[in-house]
Amino acid sequence: MLIKLLKYDLKYMLKNMSAFYILSVFFAITTRIFFNIEQSVIVKIIGQISLGCMISMIVSVLINTMMRSWVRFRSSLYKDEAYLTHTLPVTKNELYNSKFILTFIFFFVSFAVILLSLFIAYYSKAAWQAITDYIKVITTGLNMSTFFFVLIALIVIFLEVFNAIQCGFLGIILGHKMNSGKVGFSVLFGFIVYLVAQTLVLGLVFIYALFDNTVMGLFKTATVNIDVNAFKVLAILSSALYIAIITVMRIICKKILNRGVDIE
Repeated sequence: MLIKLLKYDLKYMLKNMSAFYILSVFFAITTRIFFNIEQSVIVKIIGQISLGCMISMIVSVLINTMMRSWVRFRSSLYKDEAYLTHTLPVTKNELYNSKFILTFIFFFVSFAVILLSLFIAYYSKAAWQAITDYIKVITTGLNMSTFFFVLIALIVIFLEVFNAIQCGFLGIILGHKMNSGKVGFSVLFGFIVYLVAQTLVLGLVFIYALFDNTVMGLFKTATVNIDVNAFKVLAILSSALYIAIITVMRIICKKILNRGVDIE
């Protein structure tokens, strides 16, 4: 049944997100074309318009992935659609798992589409060399592997945004426990949960730093001479903490859902 729920949710998200994916890639292609043909005033103007549209679509992909995830979560669990959802032979855990997996899949796809669009629009041997040289300057100064630096940066960004989406889920669940103003309370609780999660990550990193002077140095120093081992520890620790918080928050969401759902 989880597979069927997920399939239904995937169809919903694909229907709402496919246009943004297609337009993002389309404007990336047109940007590439106009930036690589013989330049004239008109071509430059069209190229800049195309670039603006691509950036707009990239931002829309990211924002709509978050917003659609929250809208889908609320609609299927608390709005009119919920009357059907809660009659299905599924547990609250399966309902939440479906939304959790759905969000993970579409956020991953959206992340990939954004990177693909940027690659299409800007890739060239010269541009790629300039980017890699710039990253190598940073990683050489940190005495760090370029692959590790890029990978950990992408992982932290991914986990950060995914954590924000799940904070919204918990906010919606808590907000719909209220008797009135459920949408407003959902936004408020989601924001509070997000602040708590961020504070928790920072606080736990600081506690760890009390036992590791190299990491504590990142809190105390304002210079650019960063200890590479401390940076690696901080990046890995932050990623691990985000994964732990996402996991714990997922359990909390399920527990609260299992106490009952008040359909609007």
